[in-house]
Amino acid sequence: MAAANPQTEALEAWLSSNGAYLHSDIRILQDNESGVHLRATKPIPPATTIASTPHSMALSYLNALVDNAYPVFKQQRQRFKVEAIGYFYLMAQYINREQSFWKPYLEALPSPDGELTQALFFDSAEDIAWLDGTDVWHTVIARQNVYGGYYNHGIAVLQEAGIDCKPYTWHLFLWAVSMYTSRSFSSRTLRPQSGKYWAAYKSSSMNGSMRRQAVLLDMSSTPAEDLHFPVLFPGLDAANHSHESRVDWTFDLGVFTIKLAGAGEREGVAAGSEVFNNYGAKSNGELLIGYGFCTAQNENDIVSMTLKAPPQLLQEELRPFHPGFFNQQGNWNSEKATSDLKEPEVLSQTSSGLANRPQIFKQLPESLLELLTYVLRHERGLPFAFIAQPLSYLTDVDGSGRRYLPHIARMIATSLTPKLQTLQSTTPTTEPQNIKQHYASIYRNSQITITTTILAALKAYTRGLIYRAQKSSAAPVVPSGSNLFTLAAFTTFLDSHSLLPPAFLHGIAANAGTSDLAQLRLAGWEEDVWVLLLSNLLLEPDCLPGWLREALVPEGGARTASAEDVAHAAELSSIVEQAASACPGSAWANQGWSAEFVAATGGRMVKDESFLVRTRSPNSVHDANDAGGVGEEEEVGLFVHFYFP
Repeated sequence: MAAANPQTEALEAWLSSNGAYLHSDIRILQDNESGVHLRATKPIPPATTIASTPHSMALSYLNALVDNAYPVFKQQRQRFKVEAIGYFYLMAQYINREQSFWKPYLEALPSPDGELTQALFFDSAEDIAWLDGTDVWHTVIARQNVYGGYYNHGIAVLQEAGIDCKPYTWHLFLWAVSMYTSRSFSSRTLRPQSGKYWAAYKSSSMNGSMRRQAVLLDMSSTPAEDLHFPVLFPGLDAANHSHESRVDWTFDLGVFTIKLAGAGEREGVAAGSEVFNNYGAKSNGELLIGYGFCTAQNENDIVSMTLKAPPQLLQEELRPFHPGFFNQQGNWNSEKATSDLKEPEVLSQTSSGLANRPQIFKQLPESLLELLTYVLRHERGLPFAFIAQPLSYLTDVDGSGRRYLPHIARMIATSLTPKLQTLQSTTPTTEPQNIKQHYASIYRNSQITITTTILAALKAYTRGLIYRAQKSSAAPVVPSGSNLFTLAAFTTFLDSHSLLPPAFLHGIAANAGTSDLAQLRLAGWEEDVWVLLLSNLLLEPDCLPGWLREALVPEGGARTASAEDVAHAAELSSIVEQAASACPGSAWANQGWSAEFVAATGGRMVKDESFLVRTRSPNSVHDANDAGGVGEEEEVGLFVHFYFP
């Protein structure tokens, strides 16, 4: 049951005596479930000010620069990172809290000796197992390395200054970090209008009493990154987070205020209810790392997808258009190029026209789709071309980039599938045994759900592209948009349009001893037959209807093939020669056959447009990126993508 205690009562009195405001019908209480929090004793109507705290009570690294009791921070300012000063200064205040201006606030904070649930405090093997294999645990390891550097360097500086560092333990340092990550606000709450002089506060004695004195700091020469730092606002940080809470933050001169938003009855707070803040659109990963909790059904939850650095040439082409992907030294920054993927709305599997409906892509980050398009074009040797409106380019009905969507789907699936497999394989088989494990399980399960849903949507889209012959006896229909063909389906498709070269399969049989496509696939001939069939068709392109000719010509037209591709095509020359002998006067005997021609036509088409697909039965088709290995009853077949404008 929520109740006041000596710590919360002392905090309320201290806030009031130093100019802070707390609504008269709101109390600072504490219980096991919510910790220290705000609760309404009477109904609080919307648009009501909850609380405000003057800048003189704020706690940040600025205070360390003017506190005469700790001159080491000002004297050694250049040897510390800004955030590290904040951590060490908070430690110093806690260690010496009996003399600290913030004593009531410090004693109301979660104790360093209590159970801290931020991911940084997952230290037992049983707890770590619930984060193993997740992005959060990778982030924790990286941050521990960074914080370890801050701590070791800071301790060395303090020791040089003759300060006893025994109380400054690593655990207390992590506690200070967690207080800032879980309770702080942005430095924009303190930013002066002039931007030059920032007000920091220190305690001074006047007429036998202590008062807060402002000191103006000239920050005009301070690097821009050092003007972004966390700030603790006692009183305001007592409000817990709720995604549903609607509040307004106001940054007036010298004071930070939070009030309930809205004017409707639902925006108010009922008597006896907790009064929440809203920390913003935080994912469960952010909440677990920074705040030590997660929320089920978090609509802001995401899965992160990080791409490997593009080739250097593509980086040079991208830099003028997307400098945000690069650090200050001009090098590729994987963190800045990381995309946040939300759980998409599930599309109906029975909807008509699913094959060319790009709704799933409209729910993915546009910057990710754009970058993958550049990577895809670069891999195909196409010139770089900036895309001003990537989503329209890729998803509009007449968008010329729609041909890339199946490949983008495959690239995303290829990146996410190992992540899903790792999450599934590292999930503990036992039930959570404590609050840390409980929150970690919420985070992990959400990661699995989001990733599974994205992969399912992408695979549903891709499988919807698989060409299926019309069953009616009407004239064959010319396909449109993206279509995926098996070799058998493509030959049947060509035959239905009277476009299959009459001698083609006979020439293959003269080499392989059979023209049965299923046997050829099992014998490892599938890719070569595809290459030869496409090249055969393009030997006499004028004999093809325009819609097919356009679909068969590799994107960007004929281009010089690489030496490696030509060498591979040359290995097929013996097949062509034997087929020509068996089928005189046919396309097999055309003088246009050459390794260069085959590599630049059929070879390039198969290289750029083929998809490996795992089949489990004649009526069951699965993307080769499906989780799990190939079983005894499974076979991998080759599909080729054709785009019919």
